[in-house]
Amino acid sequence: MKKLLLILLIAALLVIMVTGCTAEDALGTGMIVFLFVCGGIIGIIFLLLFILWIVALVDVAKRDNDEFPNATENTKTIWLVVLIVTFLVNFWWIAAIVYYFMVMKKMPRKK
Repeated sequence: MKKLLLILLIAALLVIMVTGCTAEDALGTGMIVFLFVCGGIIGIIFLLLFILWIVALVDVAKRDNDEFPNATENTKTIWLVVLIVTFLVNFWWIAAIVYYFMVMKKMPRKK
């Protein structure tokens, strides 16, 4: 990760040197590179969380009702509704994290 940031910084400095930018332009270019790197990292994090949400949804679908911690007769249905509704209101990433720690990590699914 440090190498990638160093390469991006060197590339930005080379662009600044070749084009003959002023100090104000250099600050703007540095900010653009910084935002690009941060946006990429945040994008990767959200992609991984989306994959976790899909895995959680598949896990709920494949799990028997008695394989949930503190299971009642509607536990599977409740988790399905929670995962789908939170996707519709853009809190899917929170539901995926909660499901992972409350169900998947506590009770791995029987194969």
